[in-house]
Amino acid sequence: MAKSKIRVCHLVYSFDVGGLERIIVNCINNLKSDNFSHIIISLTTIGDFYSEIHSPVESFALNKKAGNDISLYFRLYKLLKKSHPDVMHTYNLGTIEYQWVAWLAGVPLRVHAEHGRDSYDPDGTVKKYRWLRRITSSVIHHMVTVSADLKQWLINDVHIPSRKVSLIINGVDTEFYHNALTNGHTLDFCQGKCVFGHVARLHHIKNQHFLIQAFADACKQHNDFYNECVLVIVGDGPDRSRLENFVLQQPLLNERVFFVGSQTQVINYYQNFDVFLMSSLAEGVPMTLIESMSMSIPHLVTRVGGIKEVIIDNETGLSVESDDLQGFVDNMYRLFWEPTLRSDMGSKARKRIEAHFSQHSMIEAYEKIYQERDRQ
Repeated sequence: MAKSKIRVCHLVYSFDVGGLERIIVNCINNLKSDNFSHIIISLTTIGDFYSEIHSPVESFALNKKAGNDISLYFRLYKLLKKSHPDVMHTYNLGTIEYQWVAWLAGVPLRVHAEHGRDSYDPDGTVKKYRWLRRITSSVIHHMVTVSADLKQWLINDVHIPSRKVSLIINGVDTEFYHNALTNGHTLDFCQGKCVFGHVARLHHIKNQHFLIQAFADACKQHNDFYNECVLVIVGDGPDRSRLENFVLQQPLLNERVFFVGSQTQVINYYQNFDVFLMSSLAEGVPMTLIESMSMSIPHLVTRVGGIKEVIIDNETGLSVESDDLQGFVDNMYRLFWEPTLRSDMGSKARKRIEAHFSQHSMIEAYEKIYQERDRQ
């Protein structure tokens, strides 16, 4: 008798545009539909990015109330008993406690993924969050990390047994991004400019204030930079109004910095970037960095978390410490002034992604973990 499909429940805090959501979408779209079916449960809301899923999927938004919503545990329990998933896959700290609900509901295989530390614990030292991860790991079969940095932290600092911790590196469809290189269109405000681009949620952990300040300083220090460069920021989030106000307070940045909001088709913006910028205070392995590198875009980034595992400094791009503002400014100017360097680094960036960050390997790794349902 043929085995039944493995039903995977993906539990997220919210489902909107983001790197984590991109991973979920890519897994659902590429895991064999003959072998897997999927459920998405968002504790809060489900946004437009859901339309990127091209395979059949059930979805539920639980509209969690602010604070400690006790009713949510009961509603989730009932939903799990009704939908009978084989796998509960939770993502990041905001969902890990609901593995206890999955355990009580009898979900056979329980998987948790850490894609990066949270904004209120960027260095992973808050004791109560370490304790929550450690105690909940007793009902979790696998804890997945996307970087070696996170894996070692879980094992050495949080004290999760190493047998439970797996490393699955984020990957992208490099052929898709390669094809996109020849199918682009130029955005009006990028015409004839050297475009520094940034894609991320607008949140203090991403440190966009630092990025904008660096761009402003480069404009002040170098007149040719001011005349020929623009900064394009793709994304939305709680810091957007604060960042926009910061730009408005500096007349120098008028028609130099563009906030374009959240975009489902980010590739249309990558096609216009000459340099990809990232100024985060903490990261896992950011999908936007991998995506941009796969499109032969050199980067200037801060050396934090899993970023250090993706880049090769002075080869695929440039990097500085997260508090080195002048270093960031100097490297922006260097990349602007040396187009041959940009081209060379961009080519090496793409080759690195092709060699080490393939979507195929990522999908195979998740498939292998999900298939452990049959051994539970």
